[in-house]
Amino acid sequence: MITSFAAACVEAWQELRIHKLRVLLSLIGVGVAVCALTVVVALGDMMSQGLRETFERESGRPATYTMEVFFETAASPGYTAVRTAADEALERSGIRYASVNSPTSIDDAVPADGGIAAGTGMESFELGAFTQVFVVDPDYAVIHRQRVTAGRWFTAEDAQNLSPPIVVDQLFLDRRGLSAAQLPVTTELPGSGGMTATIIGVGPAPYASDQPAMFLLSQTAAQVPELAANLEYVSLEMWLPEEISEELAQQVAADVARALPDAEVSVWRTDYAAWGEDPVALGGLRTALLGISGLILLLGALGLMNIALVTIQQRIREIGIRRSFGATGGRIFFSVMMESVVATAVAGGVGVLAAMLILKSPRVTAELERVVMDAPPFPLSAALLGLVVSVGVGALAGLVPAVLATRVRIVDAIRS
Repeated sequence: MITSFAAACVEAWQELRIHKLRVLLSLIGVGVAVCALTVVVALGDMMSQGLRETFERESGRPATYTMEVFFETAASPGYTAVRTAADEALERSGIRYASVNSPTSIDDAVPADGGIAAGTGMESFELGAFTQVFVVDPDYAVIHRQRVTAGRWFTAEDAQNLSPPIVVDQLFLDRRGLSAAQLPVTTELPGSGGMTATIIGVGPAPYASDQPAMFLLSQTAAQVPELAANLEYVSLEMWLPEEISEELAQQVAADVARALPDAEVSVWRTDYAAWGEDPVALGGLRTALLGISGLILLLGALGLMNIALVTIQQRIREIGIRRSFGATGGRIFFSVMMESVVATAVAGGVGVLAAMLILKSPRVTAELERVVMDAPPFPLSAALLGLVVSVGVGALAGLVPAVLATRVRIVDAIRS
């Protein structure tokens, strides 16, 4: 069986070499269509990853739960005591990633002539402006895929620094006439009344705004009166395994409630997947692009079938001679069918290779890296789909010519 199949493939390839000029243009169309189809499927997966990371930067990775601890009637025992109880509960449950996430804003009055570099476009800042502040822990970067474009993110040891570390956005630097090339650089910590902080990194803010943004550690915020007020209740995010996330979150909340009997503890899921719908599915766009690619494939298949039909009419004598030497109808059908299948398989392989080269080109890779942190490899499913579709198109294009070839009689060959 394997020998017969291999012989049919070799025979089909020899026929294609003879009639290569007749099928070349149709195969170019099939190759282009397979390339487009493969690019659409692969790029769709990569774009989905980019959109998924965008949602995760805002709301956290699946499954992210937020636990809030606050006191309604009794005075709070303080941030340190609450956080100690929460950390002990997290450790007992084996949760690796957890972070305070407490966004706020503070006055950040920078005089118009107070160090604003000329020509930066920021000279118009005056008193009364404010800065977005995100009180976080080092694990925030993992939960929210926070990126730094220069410098570095926080580490656990940074909480011990005498000069509190901060990570800011580019607007924060521009407002003070600083640049990323100067990192690490010291500056006055907004809202601290003169405390000096060290800028260790630059990264985008979670939400787009025309105001500067700053990240700082929760231990630092607890020392700044204006920011400490925002920690009267602790809002802690946890990244949990999706399969047991609900049970694990409730267990942590129950442990914290037992450790702090006067506290009210609530926990709920806050990542984008909590709504039950997949917002990263590119259904409409992908369907449209797949439809266009399918139409191109159909046109290529029709062109290949027309050429095969004309070729069969010119090969009546050849087919009749083969029948006279004992070739069965099944063998004739299979050999003619394999001519189209082998041709489109080769064209499909070239198309898949072209798609891989396109998506791995430096320009496309650079564009993807702007929005995708964990760029996925070229999807194997896209390559397999391209090859399977090309073989299917070849079988479809060769079906009618193969059926006609089986009806050729020896007497027809003699007459021709």
